[in-house]
Amino acid sequence: MMKKSWWRSKNELDDDQKAFIQLPAHGRYSLVGPPGSGKTNLLLLRAQFIAGTGEKNVLIVTYTKALADFIRTGIHATGLISPNQVKTYHAWAFGHILEHLGKRALPENADFDDTARQTILDMLKEANEKLPTKKLFSAIFVDEAQDLTADELDVLLSLSDNVSICGDKRQGIYDRNGLTVAQKLNLNQHALKRHFRIGQKIAKVADKLMPPDNIAESLEATSNYDLKVQGESSAHMHPCASRNEQFDKMVQAINIQLDAFKDDSIGIFCPTRDTLTDLRKRFDGTNLKKMVCVHGIDEDSSFGGGKLIHVLTIHAAKGTEFRSVHLFGAEELANYPLNRRHLGYTAITRAKTSLNAYRTSDTNKPLENAFAQPKHMELDDLFPGDKL
Repeated sequence: MMKKSWWRSKNELDDDQKAFIQLPAHGRYSLVGPPGSGKTNLLLLRAQFIAGTGEKNVLIVTYTKALADFIRTGIHATGLISPNQVKTYHAWAFGHILEHLGKRALPENADFDDTARQTILDMLKEANEKLPTKKLFSAIFVDEAQDLTADELDVLLSLSDNVSICGDKRQGIYDRNGLTVAQKLNLNQHALKRHFRIGQKIAKVADKLMPPDNIAESLEATSNYDLKVQGESSAHMHPCASRNEQFDKMVQAINIQLDAFKDDSIGIFCPTRDTLTDLRKRFDGTNLKKMVCVHGIDEDSSFGGGKLIHVLTIHAAKGTEFRSVHLFGAEELANYPLNRRHLGYTAITRAKTSLNAYRTSDTNKPLENAFAQPKHMELDDLFPGDKL
């Protein structure tokens, strides 16, 4: 269940994490760290900590609908923050413009392209000039800050004296520069070095895809994944003859995992929305139909609905985490723009214990290389004709 994604005891935190949560309520902070280091968890706990001091008018902002929905599953225990205080950047911006300028940000069904994005930014600046007070919120928290631009964050963060942002530039799949706002606004910067979620074998795949400058900072080297508690991790690429074979292999693995990882969530990622639709139809013909939630397709799609299997595009999966991840249709990642390393890195690092990727034809070479297993080679292997 999604509740396993959120810390339930202070004993689960290390000293660096506890220190960040308990920073003075009045301040402006930036938190960076690798995937699995607990950034989203810490941001949410800090938001609840500040709300608990009496500063209840807090706003939590992230980029995707799926991540906003995911974050809402972590706020129920204390009751200090309500679900409507968690918003996507788009939802907040559109509401802010409507409330303070009295007009829609964009025509209905308009594309949110770079031109529209600049139009919205200009309207936000105009709206901020007409506010009844410059400080609308007790505190503002931004997750996955690398997905926004520094200018977008500037206009948002100007609405409170107390802000915290977090992110990781290695997971920036939208080519934005939001984390640079920390220098621009002189935020007090904190860094996490260790991670606790990602199993060593999965970390090794991520490191091969995006090798760090310093091996000591690799995900494998900084992993504090507990083998005794969570079990041995695994990561495999499965070449298949057809999409049917991909799906059959995946379903077979999922049925085993539902028993092995009882009550824990399973994520299925695919590159495109068309593949989401295809997977919905495929699962409708299986015994797993009622256990599957296809985000962006099912009308009632939610992380809070009690379903254990969640199907998302890789873009929508940003910031989430699952005990097991299946990457379906990896051949779609062969060419630009889906072949970008940041995208594959984000997909891989959502997994805790088990990672399986399936391809019918070639995927991109960096991703294929990341999953490749070492093999022993002899000189004779270069001259197969000599064996005839």
